[in-house]
Amino acid sequence: MLVLLALTGSLAHAQNAPSPAELRVFQVTPGPLVTVLQQIASQAHVLLGFDPQLARGLQSPGLAGRYNLPAAFAAVLQPHGLQAYEDAPGSFQIRREWTLPPAHMPATPVVGEESGPFVALDDTAGTKTLTPLARVPQSVSVITAEDMRARDARSVPQALQYTPGVQINNYGGNEVRNDWLVLRGFDAKLTGDYRDGLSQMPYDQIRARVPTYALERIEVVRGPVSSLYGQAAPGGIVNRVTKRPTQTVLREAALQAGSFDFRQAYLDLGGPWDDSSNGRVRLTATGRVSGTQDKYDGTHRYRDDLAYVAPAFSWHDADTSITVLTHYQYDRNDGESRAYYPTRVLVGDYRYDRNQRDFFSAGYLFEHRLDAAWTVRQNARYQRGNMLLRNLYAGTLQADGRTLPRTQLQSREWAEGVVVDSQLEGVVLAAGLRHTLLAGVDVRRLSGSQHYRQADAPSLDLRDPRYGLDITMPADATTVLDVRQVSSQWGLYAQDQVQGGRWTLTLGARRDGYRDATEDRLNRTRTRADGHAYTWRAGLSYEFARGVAPYLSYATAFSPQPGTAYDGDTFEPNRSRQVEVGVKIQPPQSQSLITLALFDLNQRNVLTTDPDPAHLGFSVATGKVRAHGAELEARIRLEAGWDVLAAYTYNNVEILSDEAGTRGNMPVVTPRHMASLWLGRSFGAGWSAGLGVRYLGSTYIDAANTMKNNGAAMVDASLGYEFDQWRLSVDATNLFDKQAVVCRNDRANCRYGAERTVLATVTYRY
Repeated sequence: MLVLLALTGSLAHAQNAPSPAELRVFQVTPGPLVTVLQQIASQAHVLLGFDPQLARGLQSPGLAGRYNLPAAFAAVLQPHGLQAYEDAPGSFQIRREWTLPPAHMPATPVVGEESGPFVALDDTAGTKTLTPLARVPQSVSVITAEDMRARDARSVPQALQYTPGVQINNYGGNEVRNDWLVLRGFDAKLTGDYRDGLSQMPYDQIRARVPTYALERIEVVRGPVSSLYGQAAPGGIVNRVTKRPTQTVLREAALQAGSFDFRQAYLDLGGPWDDSSNGRVRLTATGRVSGTQDKYDGTHRYRDDLAYVAPAFSWHDADTSITVLTHYQYDRNDGESRAYYPTRVLVGDYRYDRNQRDFFSAGYLFEHRLDAAWTVRQNARYQRGNMLLRNLYAGTLQADGRTLPRTQLQSREWAEGVVVDSQLEGVVLAAGLRHTLLAGVDVRRLSGSQHYRQADAPSLDLRDPRYGLDITMPADATTVLDVRQVSSQWGLYAQDQVQGGRWTLTLGARRDGYRDATEDRLNRTRTRADGHAYTWRAGLSYEFARGVAPYLSYATAFSPQPGTAYDGDTFEPNRSRQVEVGVKIQPPQSQSLITLALFDLNQRNVLTTDPDPAHLGFSVATGKVRAHGAELEARIRLEAGWDVLAAYTYNNVEILSDEAGTRGNMPVVTPRHMASLWLGRSFGAGWSAGLGVRYLGSTYIDAANTMKNNGAAMVDASLGYEFDQWRLSVDATNLFDKQAVVCRNDRANCRYGAERTVLATVTYRY
């Protein structure tokens, strides 16, 4: 994807630039290769554009002395296998360096092209432009493929366990149905769910729980982001970046097995179509047949099966690139089935309980360079999902202390949607300032339906549970929900990143329109809510010579709220605003990034119980919530072979206004403290090892803050050995089998956390 990057002279000046052969003095400070190239282009008064993937995560020692322009570019590019060429007077492009003409490239495949370094130093999610993280005036974490591989993080929640400000699976640690994510104390599982910069538009239980093997990286942007993305959770978004076709040949196969009858296979193939074309392909696939820690009896476990396949294609020339991304995913697990606390007896039945989903998506990433300064992009995706859910739910335990009444619930859901984001990016130089301008329009539409039926089911004897029963939904079962919904959003946004010297000012604004229509076919009613919202952000950062970059930002967000009040009026959108100050430290010539952020996040128009006794079952949008705290993150790779991930979160979330009488309390299952530390070490002769500890502080069970869940610390470990084209590894999570229980609202609604899990993996690259 060709993106214009470094321009700091005027366009007219670039067109009249001195001859490339002319010697000139360069004073270029060390740093990310992107920044170093920007400085060279600025001091030489030329235009420069290139594919951001070429420079992602690379560092440069800088440049000092007298060079002609080709020699200056060569000095910083050759160590990375890159070269510069002049495509027009005063305009240069960067490409991979070929030691042989393409027609004479050796037939031997290049083994195992990686998806990036252990520590990422740039990002696109925070600004929708490729920007060094030190210049993004917001707290951003990037979890790379190498990081996930080192910790054997198989799911997105596992990948985020060592990331500050992120609480995973707040309904219980053994959740396998969906990615339950909370950012800065606010639920982000719906409006914070993104992939390749586009909303995944989850619909109730139809959500694509993407395996991390399919991803190049995960980007977490904390705090309001509506000025770029439209309706979004106040705590931020999680953007999953899909694996792309590779320039080098990639062939990888792996087998994994371990605790709870876990078995999974992986396949990753990629490379150019042929030696002379500009096309690339990639096929990523994985399949799992597995049980979990929950057992019905001696032979039947709760299931967690998966099939995933993702073909991808790309083509590019000097000015245009297009990448087509598709995937199909099939999930099969036992849904809501869980133990009746405090026993270990599962309420469901392995012959009845089922959560079966299939999900398909197809989209493209298109980019075209109009000239040396301007680029257009369009990213789009179509997706469709279906789900069948059958579960047994517990009633009130009878007086004998062993007979548990049960109810069966069956639901069918489907959803489909389209999202398109079109952008224009360019660089304008005025009054000695470099403006990276971005303007865009995005449109999304989602439609779906839900149909729920309910009936009685056989009771369960907790002391002598019997499973394998033939339970069916009767024809006269009660329909409890039958709705069809259509929602749409359209937004116009603009952003200006103004760079002058060491200062970077980021300004952004957006106007959104939205419409939600619901048809309740059970009650024969129709409701519609529509409106618009304005959001904006402003941020300022300054980069000191030693890689220290303090910043300050203000941002707002909104999210529409479904439903109506007692009088039939629709609710005002949920609105939030945040002030954040922090500092980012990126030592020169290092692959390290340390971030400290202090934030004050306020949310209003929160739905709360209608205080009027005559309005039973209705809500009012009068609630207010405040979250203020601090986050510290260090992602460090040392030359001695050490990798360090360290994170600490202090988050004081307080209900400021609530009709239920909980003012001053913390929301349920919201920790004030979280901390984690991971140390990885690469030894000689192919050996590597890692050890980590995660701590989650205590949380309140109930809204009145009278009962608490205890905090817990868990240890993870890994051991790996590489030789030739093989890699063997053993990974353990919750190594010492610390038992954690998460209760919500009362001590009867509790779930057990994830037990010790040990997996062995064999990987072959050829």
